Amino acid sequence: MLDSNEEQTGAGSFLSPILECLNRDAKKVVTLLVTDPQQDYRTDAVPLLDETLQSKLGMENVDVEEVLVYLQLCKNISLVFLDGWQEVTNHVCAVTKALSKRPFKLLTERAELPFCVDGSWASGVRVERDGSGLIQVWSRQVQQLNRVSPTVASTVIAAYPSPQLLLQAYQSLDSEEDRKSLLAGLLVKSGGKERRIGPEISARVYRCLTAQNPQLVLD
Repeated sequence: MLDSNEEQTGAGSFLSPILECLNRDAKKVVTLLVTDPQQDYRTDAVPLLDETLQSKLGMENVDVEEVLVYLQLCKNISLVFLDGWQEVTNHVCAVTKALSKRPFKLLTERAELPFCVDGSWASGVRVERDGSGLIQVWSRQVQQLNRVSPTVASTVIAAYPSPQLLLQAYQSLDSEEDRKSLLAGLLVKSGGKERRIGPEISARVYRCLTAQNPQLVLD
């Protein structure tokens, strides 16, 4: 392929079906995992594989790196040299894990998701097996609401340390108005001053935890 000035199809080689696929869709990128199951490479796997390729494929006069660059730039084919089948398995697992996380990462990068707030405090909370960390998650959930400060969130979780306790308090009340104003009277202490949470934030928390309509605007 390197020595020819004409476009090659790779007919008669193992590249044939790959090139046919790439010819149908130029945007596709193929990665070939290269290993030699008959060899046991303990150290420095890539140079040994390069030497094996040169000797087995008669490529003494052609540098392997030149072929790799040609395949990657001109054919959208990347080669990864791996030391045995265990490394092949590890590579496939790593790629599979990365692909499984990709949809979530794409969603969090979209600007139209306002609840994915920026800042170091929004990086997440580690929850242990014994449940420690759940109260911090509950606090972060309350803080995601518009115009709810960490101080206000701390006041809410001090009165109701879990969402379940707050939901139970809502269920114990008879009227909708009482449920909306349940948190309004809680005192928020900040900078030596005290103020109440107020009916607006109280109603917003109530709608967030009980609304059945996913398109409902909380404000």
